[in-house]
Amino acid sequence: MDTRFIRRLVRRQWRPVIAGGGFVGLLALLISVLQTPVYQASTTLLVNQNRGLAAPSYESVLMSQQLTRTYAELLKKRPLYETVISNLQLNTTPERLMRNVRVSTIRDTPLIVVTAYDQSPQRAADIANELVRLLREQDRQLLTGAYASGERGLSIAEPARPDPIPARPKVLRNTLLGLLFGLLAMFGVALVREYVDESIKDGNDAAQTVGAPVLAVIGARTLTDDMQRRSVDGGDNATAEAYRMLAVRLRSTLADSPARSLMVSSAESLADTQAIAVNLAVVYARLGQRIVLVDGNLRQPMLHSWFNVPGDAGLHDLLASTHPLPVYRYLLPTSVANLMLLPGGKTAANPFILFNSPRLDASISELYQHADLCIFVAPALLDAAETLILAQRADAALLVLRAETTTSAAAVAARTLLDQLHVRLPGIVLTGVADNEKGFFASAPLPMVMSQPISRKRPLLPLTKDGERRDAPVSSVSTVSSHPLEQ
Repeated sequence: MDTRFIRRLVRRQWRPVIAGGGFVGLLALLISVLQTPVYQASTTLLVNQNRGLAAPSYESVLMSQQLTRTYAELLKKRPLYETVISNLQLNTTPERLMRNVRVSTIRDTPLIVVTAYDQSPQRAADIANELVRLLREQDRQLLTGAYASGERGLSIAEPARPDPIPARPKVLRNTLLGLLFGLLAMFGVALVREYVDESIKDGNDAAQTVGAPVLAVIGARTLTDDMQRRSVDGGDNATAEAYRMLAVRLRSTLADSPARSLMVSSAESLADTQAIAVNLAVVYARLGQRIVLVDGNLRQPMLHSWFNVPGDAGLHDLLASTHPLPVYRYLLPTSVANLMLLPGGKTAANPFILFNSPRLDASISELYQHADLCIFVAPALLDAAETLILAQRADAALLVLRAETTTSAAAVAARTLLDQLHVRLPGIVLTGVADNEKGFFASAPLPMVMSQPISRKRPLLPLTKDGERRDAPVSSVSTVSSHPLEQ
């Protein structure tokens, strides 16, 4: 159990642990307060030895101990309690009264302590004193032989007095014990939950699970602010710096084979994908590249709301119409220079049919004429079949995972799908990480730094052996095996 596990456990589970401990402590307090208070009163008896002995011998000491135990046992007999009930007119039974009286001897002394418990402090003192008085009166009648001779007997060392402070329940002690036990129990539950939790925890976990570098770690607060704001700001703050870091590392990872199209998706349904794609597109656009951001989620198109532009017409019309307009007629300018948006348009009941058509290949080829980089925002890989088709058409895919939400099984399944489709995965974006841990990156050093905009004169795609560009239209889904990215 390393310190990182402990830190994550405390960060994730401190609220339920404290809440559970506080609940148990409050429950113990309520139970203690609602209980009827019980008072105790004690009287101490001294067992007298035979004063005729000049000096105590071993036999006399042994006899004194036996005599003390004998008196203690006599104080536990039923006839004595029947008489106490009759004299004090108590509304109880001898058995119940015997359970409320405790007789004990003090070790190595001839002292007997009689403690009575009752809901009334005065009645508790009366019971203890009455028991001792009756025992002294019946001493010579109950004991015979050697025990009745000489000056042996009982004397009261300290009579019982009423105590106004209840003996039980001990409210403070019960509350503190309940709080302590509650905290320990909830901590144990949290520890078990943390061990059995199979979600992605941090960047190291994500990199080892998926087998790809973590290009950026976006803090939970940063992403929450982006999703609530649903707008793109200027970006001289820590929020924009996190996305700049993502752009730099993504460009460096793709340096050996630059991509003209990038699909941003997640393993499971995750709204974080939109924020990642939008902010990544803004960073690239401010660096001077022509960017087209495509809303490929026709199940729930939402990208237009980030830029406050209409989303009535878009990719749905482009793919569904038998005689669609040119692609540029559907592109909408945004408030960010060099950034164009292709909205999703109307919601599609079955997007798979639209994506599985030759029109998609032709549309992507047209988009390349208007952009240096096309960024497609797609639904989750494990939830939508059309995402797999779009992944085949893109040059690379960026996988978004959310810490403590995306399971390891889902992340592995998403990576397996991309591998089966021969889709290039340059890296992962991990979201939802606590702000004090978001600086971790699980990847090898990347030397290339984006210091200037990409020159539009330089070919962005490597040529194949036949001299053709990679962005040549793909005729059908089955032709993906000849895509240059597989080589």
